[in-house]
Amino acid sequence: MILAFASGAQRQMLFLGALAVIGLGLTLSGTRASLAADNEVECNSIKIQMQDGGFDTICGEETVSDVTIETLEANSTDGSHFLVVADLHTNYGYIFDTRGLRESLGDVFSELTFEHWRGGSGEQGLTTSEFDSEYKTVPSACVGFQKYTSRDQWGGWRRHIVGFGCSRTGNRDQVYKALKLIDFP
Repeated sequence: MILAFASGAQRQMLFLGALAVIGLGLTLSGTRASLAADNEVECNSIKIQMQDGGFDTICGEETVSDVTIETLEANSTDGSHFLVVADLHTNYGYIFDTRGLRESLGDVFSELTFEHWRGGSGEQGLTTSEFDSEYKTVPSACVGFQKYTSRDQWGGWRRHIVGFGCSRTGNRDQVYKALKLIDFP
């Protein structure tokens, strides 16, 4: 994730590779390894909320330097689809530069692959794109999404929400319906 540090009139670029490794929690054996394994928190304590009981949710929170990362992992109870969302927000001098969705997804979710990348049907003020992926050897039809909020006076943004959802059955409509169930800040 590239962040810019604003100090007076001077801006310096930082590369925070430490944000890049977020695991998904889906394995072939059906056991769930949590996205938020070491930093798990109650889901009602983070700003992103899932509004449906048809999902098992796991949430996490971590602070890296002056960036707080809140995560939501929502797995459908029937195992057919899932969503993973990372809400990155800055606390002081760092600001996020606007980046393309594919680049943002690749930086935050480093194990994700992209095949057949194409435009999506934007939801809830999000930029979306559709792609196919074979995550942990499971072929899936996926939707990536992001949005920037809290414009900074020096340019750039104070909050960046990025994530993706995949359907193991090839039905992206399940992912778009699940996106509508999330309350984004």
